[in-house]
Amino acid sequence: MLNYFRIAPESYRLVLKNPMEEPEQVVRPVMGKRDACAFQILLQSDHHYSVQLDTTDRLSVFNWQAGLQERFRVEVRCALPVRMYVEDLHTDDDELRKADALLPIPYKDSNAHMPTAVYVEFISDEHTLPGVYPVEVLVYASGHNDDETLIRRETLEVEVKNVLLPQAKDFSMDFSLWQHSSNIARQHDVPLWSDAHFAVLENYIKALSDLGQKSITVIVSEIPWRGQSCFMDKLYTGNLYEFSMIRIRKDAKGLFHYDFSVMQRYIDLCRRHGVGPSIEVMGLINVWDKPILTPEPFCPEYPEALRLRYLDEQDGCMKYMRSDAAIRDYVRAVHDYFVETDQIDQVFISADEPGDIGTFRHSLNTLRELCPRFRIHVSINHTEFIREFSDQLQGFAPHLSCCLEQYDFLIDYKKQHPHIQLQWYICCGDDFPNHFIRTNLIESRVTGPFTYYMGFDGFGRWAFTCWPHDPRKEVRYSEFEAGDPFLVYPGRDGSAIYSLRYKNLQRGIMDYELLHLAEGKAGKAQVLPLLYRLIPADSLQSFRVDYKNLRPDRPFSLRWTDYNDVKRALLELLEA
Repeated sequence: MLNYFRIAPESYRLVLKNPMEEPEQVVRPVMGKRDACAFQILLQSDHHYSVQLDTTDRLSVFNWQAGLQERFRVEVRCALPVRMYVEDLHTDDDELRKADALLPIPYKDSNAHMPTAVYVEFISDEHTLPGVYPVEVLVYASGHNDDETLIRRETLEVEVKNVLLPQAKDFSMDFSLWQHSSNIARQHDVPLWSDAHFAVLENYIKALSDLGQKSITVIVSEIPWRGQSCFMDKLYTGNLYEFSMIRIRKDAKGLFHYDFSVMQRYIDLCRRHGVGPSIEVMGLINVWDKPILTPEPFCPEYPEALRLRYLDEQDGCMKYMRSDAAIRDYVRAVHDYFVETDQIDQVFISADEPGDIGTFRHSLNTLRELCPRFRIHVSINHTEFIREFSDQLQGFAPHLSCCLEQYDFLIDYKKQHPHIQLQWYICCGDDFPNHFIRTNLIESRVTGPFTYYMGFDGFGRWAFTCWPHDPRKEVRYSEFEAGDPFLVYPGRDGSAIYSLRYKNLQRGIMDYELLHLAEGKAGKAQVLPLLYRLIPADSLQSFRVDYKNLRPDRPFSLRWTDYNDVKRALLELLEA
């Protein structure tokens, strides 16, 4: 017997604990044209049961094993296109089971007294008529060979405003997630850089494209992050090594040849899906070093510990470049390739969290000497780097803690250098706002409004598919918080399985776009009062205090209703 039924907002996360947290009331989710909104359905039974989604021909969707138990079929009726997902549960760091992955499957079995969550998403496009759309949620019950009976009927509404939102490729927010293509090949059991690999990659590029991804990650040396030290963790295993997209061979005469075709194929694939325009090159500067992997430097004369693997055609062996001259020639060849293919103006050489000013300056000077047209973008987690290198870089992505400490300087610097790319980022152990499985889903959504609040160009994150060994079974990995290294899951058919965090982040990016559009039409004076309903005007100071004192308070709203109301107000401002 069905003993629990609720309609929950899309920012609700089901957690298996007693008592279960009650969701907010859902009051008319709102969206524009070319947009989406969602809610969740929560069910629970006194007996072992199955939930089946009426997403296909109902005569075809049948689980005989579930026929031996209680079976609940969920149907959602609306004139808008509807997508439904069963939510999967994952063991978090606190050992509680929590919903995250959105499985595109037609049914799920559950134990007695264990709730099931269904994610229901409504889609609009440029042809969708504005108005209020009635929604019916119907639950049918049946037993072993029993006929179905309608046991629950709920009604609510979804509203579409007459505002056409931009396509994701035209979003104004400079949003960047680093891509880990080698890990995608491993998880899907396809050869690296093969046709099969690229077929799978296309699914993940599409998922990035839907977020308005603005950068293409290319890796041009072996394991530039040294596998995130995955070789040191024996409890939560993972293979996080990333390999170069450029293949090198040395002919019988001793001459090196460079094959850029894999890298270019990946760039072209991203561009076809609207990802870009930036090409973010990893593996040339501030390459992470682990003495246990390389007890002695391959080339002490060169300032970076580059691993450049090549095929020696004379003896058929794979080897590494070990001479300063060879490494310099390779780095120049990468630069010249982008120049010769007219892509150099889109290229940023990325440095990830340099830790020593003198070492980084030496590497930076060497790279500029070899490759004068390269632009440098740095992710900074040491505050002193901001002022030290502010006049030498073309892009900044300070860690949130650095942003808070140097905020006034960064804003003034941005005003003086409007063409500098200014992002902020979070990662790993940051308590909030973050995108862990344990964090409130509103923290994924607030990413967009907070970027607008700070006046930055965009937001960056270190990982999209940096999975542990088997992320469908175990989301924890090493010292990372559960879910931190990824926002989607690998599907068994080569697809990218979305998560609740992905969807809420997507809503936050659209919030940013609405704020930006509303400012352009009505002026900032009309937009800020709406923004301050989500993030109070004095929140920057609150953030500074909270980060310094490690307080758990969130100086922004955690209520879905507030975000829905502000979105409606922004859409109405644009409608007017």
